Amino acid sequence: MRGPSSEPRGRLDVVVIDQPARVAVAAARRVPVTGVFVALLAVAEIVYATLTQPAAHRLVEWASTNVDRLRAEPIGPMLLSAFVVQEDPLPWLIVGGAAFAVVEWRLGWWRALVTALAAHVIGTLVSEGIVWWRVHHGTLPASAVRQLDVGASYVVVGLLAAAVVVGPRIGQILAGGLLLALSPALLEGITGLEVAAVGHLTSVAVGLASGLLLRARARRSAVPKTPQPV
Repeated sequence: MRGPSSEPRGRLDVVVIDQPARVAVAAARRVPVTGVFVALLAVAEIVYATLTQPAAHRLVEWASTNVDRLRAEPIGPMLLSAFVVQEDPLPWLIVGGAAFAVVEWRLGWWRALVTALAAHVIGTLVSEGIVWWRVHHGTLPASAVRQLDVGASYVVVGLLAAAVVVGPRIGQILAGGLLLALSPALLEGITGLEVAAVGHLTSVAVGLASGLLLRARARRSAVPKTPQPV
């Protein structure tokens, strides 16, 4: 006869301990692109932190999505710039990962990826396009086409805006509250059409529009088709 502390209790302990791990693995499988994004951003931030100041400056110059670099080599800087974070790397990593996970969980991996790419690319093109136009018309100096422009903020802000639309109620509240709290910093200089402010505003608009469109598409694809009478 087994006592109260015999083998069955041990098996129960193993099951209880193992359950959270299984839940975590199942959740991670639901958001694979989020995992890749967080891993790449974390590695990039660690590498950037280890660079000497001259090396870091050279990297930022190469990765900047300014008018000059976009003319010469658009693809490389457009991709790399989102992973070069000069200030507050940990908050951007945490908020970006959380926002990406919410959007991917609700809409699927490819819709979340499309939202992130659209926010980054369109935010960059609109903000730098305004710089090009102003330089061309003499309202900015020619040096403005070479200003430094890197960071994950367009991706993160766009995903936060999408989370406001597609997230669960608590996610919508948190994402909206965070956007409102960050808006003074994100939109600083918007009246002067500064690059970062214009890019952030554009990314928010892209995120909201992407969330609405992709949510509607996801709902349509989820509706079972009515079989046609033979």
